[in-house]
Amino acid sequence: MRDLWARRVVALLVGGVGGTFIDRSVGFWILGILGLGLIRSWFWKPQDFWGRIFRPEILLIGAGVFVGFGYGLIVQPELPEPLNLKHIRLSGTLLDWNVLPEKASGLFQIEDGGVEEEILAGLRGQKYRLAVYPETEQQLPAGWEQVQPGDYLTFSARLERPKSPAAPGGYDFRLYNAIRGLQGTLTVQGQATIVAQGKPPLTWSIRKQIKEVLSFWDQTETAVLEGIIFGDSSGISPDFLERYRVTGVLHIFAASGSNVAFVLGLLWLLTGLMPLRLRVIVCAGGLIGYAALCGANFPVIRATILGVAVLMGRLGQGRVQMLRWLLIAALILFVQNPLVLKDLGFQLSFTAAWGIIVLAPKIRSWRVFQNMPGLLSLAISATLAAQITITPLLITAFQRLSLIGLLANLVILLFIGSVFELGLIAVILSFWPLVAAPLFQASLWLLQITNVLLARLALIPWAEVLVLQPGPVFWLSWYGLITIWLTGWDRFAFLVKVYVRKFWRRLLFNPFPSLYPRFLEQRLGHFREEFLKREDDYWPINRKKISWLVIAIIALFLWNPWNQSKDLEVIFLDVGQGDSIIIRTPERHTILVDTGPGSQWFDSGEKIIVPYLLQNGIKNLDAVLLTHEHLDHIGGLEAVLEQIPTDWLGISAVLGERLAAGNGELIFDYLSFCEDLRMLQSRDRVILDSGVFLEVLAPVKVRNGASSDPNNDSLVLKLNYQGKSVLLTGDMEQEEMAEITAAGIDYQADFFKQPHHGSSSSFNESWLNNINPQAVIISVGKNNFGHPAPKVLQYWVQRQVPVYRTDEDGTLKLRIDLRGAELIPGR
Repeated sequence: MRDLWARRVVALLVGGVGGTFIDRSVGFWILGILGLGLIRSWFWKPQDFWGRIFRPEILLIGAGVFVGFGYGLIVQPELPEPLNLKHIRLSGTLLDWNVLPEKASGLFQIEDGGVEEEILAGLRGQKYRLAVYPETEQQLPAGWEQVQPGDYLTFSARLERPKSPAAPGGYDFRLYNAIRGLQGTLTVQGQATIVAQGKPPLTWSIRKQIKEVLSFWDQTETAVLEGIIFGDSSGISPDFLERYRVTGVLHIFAASGSNVAFVLGLLWLLTGLMPLRLRVIVCAGGLIGYAALCGANFPVIRATILGVAVLMGRLGQGRVQMLRWLLIAALILFVQNPLVLKDLGFQLSFTAAWGIIVLAPKIRSWRVFQNMPGLLSLAISATLAAQITITPLLITAFQRLSLIGLLANLVILLFIGSVFELGLIAVILSFWPLVAAPLFQASLWLLQITNVLLARLALIPWAEVLVLQPGPVFWLSWYGLITIWLTGWDRFAFLVKVYVRKFWRRLLFNPFPSLYPRFLEQRLGHFREEFLKREDDYWPINRKKISWLVIAIIALFLWNPWNQSKDLEVIFLDVGQGDSIIIRTPERHTILVDTGPGSQWFDSGEKIIVPYLLQNGIKNLDAVLLTHEHLDHIGGLEAVLEQIPTDWLGISAVLGERLAAGNGELIFDYLSFCEDLRMLQSRDRVILDSGVFLEVLAPVKVRNGASSDPNNDSLVLKLNYQGKSVLLTGDMEQEEMAEITAAGIDYQADFFKQPHHGSSSSFNESWLNNINPQAVIISVGKNNFGHPAPKVLQYWVQRQVPVYRTDEDGTLKLRIDLRGAELIPGR
């Protein structure tokens, strides 16, 4: 990097990344080591090793890393602690407001409330998302129809601050809120009282005017248009969102990088006759105005700052200036809030902008672009450069790769770019409805064409594929190859040869006299003479050898034979009110017991189980076992079987009889994904691995007329390994417990999953007295059934057995090996 200022900013950002991502308990030790290294470098003479980079520059870079690390470590705000207040009276200012058919939402700043002063002091001045649901069909509670931003309101609500992720790699809503200056969610309970009316912002009034103009068209299409222009996807139907997600263009609804690029392109075209300096100022002002129109939320502010930085770079010479201003913009965002470096949106925007600045010119020089029209070659090369640079981020974040993403993004450029810019011009002219209406109509016609094209692309086989968590080796390899490509193979080989040789020369000829003992110095003398005579023969590095070396290193780390776990892992996933358990054997066989809840609003298979499997490198399942057919146990089954190859599906023989009798249609629906259906019954044994097996304890028989047959016919399993056992109980209740006892089946276990989420109907004290577990696990979430029952919790407290709950402790990982057992909570 030739730009000295860019180099120094990079040093600050690199230090900031370390300070922000590293845990504070370790970070302060690292900060001390960096400080000592900085002091030591004052006495070091690095020009012998680093060529033309002089000691003052080394000190500046080192100081930049030290300051950035310290700032990221110390200044980053604390994430808000989880909090749940079920009924609280609040007063404050409404900052934003949006009404949709299914609910209304907004932003609210708390000023006062009917709670203890100690709690109120911690809430005062904080901002929360506001959710208001209709009491009757499309009818909000009294008072909420009249509110607008700026009003001072009083109402009752449930206040919730999210918990930390239930499992490593899970989505962190606390971080998401902290980056955006929010704390949590307020769910309104009842009517609102307007204490004082305020004046809404001009930008909100403009958006309201636009909604009124668009109300004459089909709301399904206008919701998509509003999402593209303003970044508000709350009114878009799930079918449309899925279409855009599969084709890899969902980002257009974020009012971030691509939207700002469209605005910048339009403004740059319209100001083509202006002097450069005035042109940059006008375009920057237009970007700031667009950010305000979108509600000045964090994603659009972030993208606007990066866009203005790129504009400032146009005043300099070439891409060096643009890259410098891009880095300065990133530094400004980091100083404002160090947590921004953890934000995926910032990472995508910054990386894509870097790719367009640095890679696009190199791609555009390829022969295939030489005969293309200039604007088309620029669009394709910029899209390709952005896709290349952000691919590792997308794979790591979503474990998905859109194979048609490049083609779909070109469709975005050609069609949605036009939709956006026509719509934006119509927005500017919206105070003249007769002039704006034809432009809105034209943009909606283009949007219809775009939706048809994206629907066709989404139907292409393998349009989107699931990808295992690639890990750091993939990242290093991907960006390392980009670095080698930019540097040039021959130059890179030469640099490796020079610097590696210089390093070994320094090591061999001892830069610190006290490092080697005297006898070793004498023995090295002869070898040094031979090394100097035949130095070139020791380093015959060329392009081909480097390529094979990189491939060998990647293969070695991907194989990683020395890091194979020999533990049995039982993972109780936090899927909310339901069950889902992963069994991972020492030889890496994987069995899934139940698939959690599922509904039209939430699918635990899609949202939790499949991402967890991919995040942990699990690409197939040996079996999926279903304890019974209730939706809180099989709700995620379709998503799992559709996306994760599964060898066989296991159900109880009792459930099989119900299937044969024509019941249990839900299970039949899933057999197209896994044709091998196996019936399990009491006293069966399923061998999972060497020394690992499952015993089927129940159901023992078919019962008729019981109040909850599926629960009492649950598949009850006992997992055994190294003399330890885990009892998995499904939703069995007292009838099934009695049948297990009557059959003389041994149900003693070291770890016990409390049946039926801790329900009182599954509490049989005499039955539980016969087991002596080291720990009890309750898989439970937010519910209206009173699970877990107080008497269940009290029973285990009296027995002094620790109880772990997925709703409080997150995803629980039980690890059993030769040394014993360990239960690790996710939170």
